Amino acid sequence: MEELKGERKWTRNIKNVLEQDLKKDDDFKKYNYRITCDTENNERITAVISLNKYLKAFNDNNKTDVSVKDFANNQFHPDILIEEEIRTKDSSYFIPRVMIECKYNGSSATPHEILAYNYKADLHKKLYSGLRYGLLIANASYIQKTTIKFGNNFDFILALEEKPTDDEINKLVSIIKDNFKCSRELENILDSSSKKNNTLCVSIENRLTFKNVEE
Repeated sequence: MEELKGERKWTRNIKNVLEQDLKKDDDFKKYNYRITCDTENNERITAVISLNKYLKAFNDNNKTDVSVKDFANNQFHPDILIEEEIRTKDSSYFIPRVMIECKYNGSSATPHEILAYNYKADLHKKLYSGLRYGLLIANASYIQKTTIKFGNNFDFILALEEKPTDDEINKLVSIIKDNFKCSRELENILDSSSKKNNTLCVSIENRLTFKNVEE
């Protein structure tokens, strides 16, 4: 078995801690969810779809058995992926709720890397209604200004120690829970097929909260 090091090892550890803490949460137990990371899951998440490929696949398969993979142009391995299982009478499927990019030694992240992460977040969020996208920065005491400046598609950014403190883990778990629930609400609003079943809003606020280093 491959020995995990650096970013991959840190990502696996964070995923395991998240999994353990969410299992203990009575409020979160009502959801059918799964958490995976790129070190244990070879599944790629589609980011770009070609409608030309879709039309060809739709025609070649006589309008049956058409898979997203038949017309996906770009697919990526999320560092950490939290999905919700949707169960129907005859089958079930998973919807991405929260995707997380992990950057080890985040204080050395270049503007080019942040722009690339930010672009991936934009692509995924345009395909999956309500998807929330975050960035975890490992072994960093603060979030760089360039990360804030070029990370406008991230719904949350969190700097963590290499061995996160209890307070940092509690904060991360709280953020994941809030964004998971937010994803469900947004999907319900955006994908409702009729006014009768639609969730009607009179106010939506995208609020930023800050925790400074000295706090």
